[in-house]
Amino acid sequence: MKSFLITILCLSTVVLGQSQPAASSQPLIIFDVNLVDTRQGQIVTHATVVVQDGRIQTIARFVPMRTRRPGLIIASGKYLIPGLWDMHVHSAFSSPTWDEKVIYPLYIANGITGIRDMGGDPDLLEQRRNRIERGELLGPHMIMAGPFLAGGKSDAQTIATNTPAEAKQAVETLKKRNVDFIKILDVPRDSFFAIAEAAKQQHVTFVGHVPRSVSALEASAAGQKSIEHLSGILLACSSKEQELRRRQLDALSARDYAGFAALGKEVIATYDGAKAKDLFRHLSKNGTWQVPTLVWTQTNASLDDPALAGDPRLKYVPASIRKEWDPAKLLKGTSTEILQLQKVEAARDVELVRAMHDAGLQFLAGSDGPDPYVFPGFSLHDELEWLVKSGLTPAEALQTATLKPAEFMGKADRYGAIEAGRVADLVLLDGNPLEDIRNTRKIAGVVLSGTYYSGADVDKILAQVGELASSR
Repeated sequence: MKSFLITILCLSTVVLGQSQPAASSQPLIIFDVNLVDTRQGQIVTHATVVVQDGRIQTIARFVPMRTRRPGLIIASGKYLIPGLWDMHVHSAFSSPTWDEKVIYPLYIANGITGIRDMGGDPDLLEQRRNRIERGELLGPHMIMAGPFLAGGKSDAQTIATNTPAEAKQAVETLKKRNVDFIKILDVPRDSFFAIAEAAKQQHVTFVGHVPRSVSALEASAAGQKSIEHLSGILLACSSKEQELRRRQLDALSARDYAGFAALGKEVIATYDGAKAKDLFRHLSKNGTWQVPTLVWTQTNASLDDPALAGDPRLKYVPASIRKEWDPAKLLKGTSTEILQLQKVEAARDVELVRAMHDAGLQFLAGSDGPDPYVFPGFSLHDELEWLVKSGLTPAEALQTATLKPAEFMGKADRYGAIEAGRVADLVLLDGNPLEDIRNTRKIAGVVLSGTYYSGADVDKILAQVGELASSR
């Protein structure tokens, strides 16, 4: 250990001795920080982290250092976590589309250095991702699905998959386009299994909603890697699953949307704990991840909350989109019965996540922003809070946005932990997130691929976004 400390001290001296290096290669030393070990859920006190060329080069315990040099951050009393990942966003989907200089900097300002884009305009997404990676646009790393696979008609962000033949062709098309994964919405039953088979043959991951005509157990067994929004889970836990699925499909076929919504009460009322336990056992065995997006569910259940219109984060929402978020406008198309059902389902989802967590299932943190009042960047912190309210410890909740995304993506050698050799995506906090997950909001600085943004820089980013949003 002594020789290791001498090595880091010598390295630090060499690094700090460089004068006015190029911005892209300037070394960074985060000195005397409380390092959050996301693997063990522990704090390593008095750590020194050396970053160079966008990577974590070395980590050591406290090293005496008296001289202040460029690139040295004195972080005594602060906490360092890996950069966060929001594993369910739509950064080029809503209409009108969010300005790239508004939405992406909001992620960085909130310590989110990576996103999983779950569907949108593929050309626009590729263009934006390339600009981010070239350093032309401030934003997070991105993995993307491109267009959805869904029943109905094709458009700029959807590929129609109404038949098995269409489904197979869609998977082949997206594979050639080199998407990172495939996202499905509600597709016909035979199309779903055709997607699953084609994805297996093409060696591409598929994720998304559980279609109405398919059970969650069938989707998991077919290889769906993640289930979004807990779709299909409650129905799969019902003692009347088959009957209720048939009645739901009949209601949808008849365009009886009120009748379809009313069946939700029966789904909740017929929850079978033993059946749920067996389902969770199979989901765990199959390695099916859950992205519950609780913040999205809770927000939809709170559209009648008068506090929504006064949310201070609205200043970061483009003015044109802010008009679409008017609560009165959103409530106009939502009946009292549906809103009440959304409230019941939101409360039930918290208990459902608790039960799934107790059964050992794996979770990823996702917000589903920017849906109305699901704020890009900010709402991931809300999601972490909801996961803790649902039974996860703060350490486990933090893992859902750091270590677990890295494992899910097969990039555990690059992201998710503060270890030598990994990409230098880091967040400096003013509080311990393992004591209170809300401390992930107390951002004192962000490191993105080795570039450091101080707290003052973050404030400036937010101010610029707010100003730009008001004119968009």
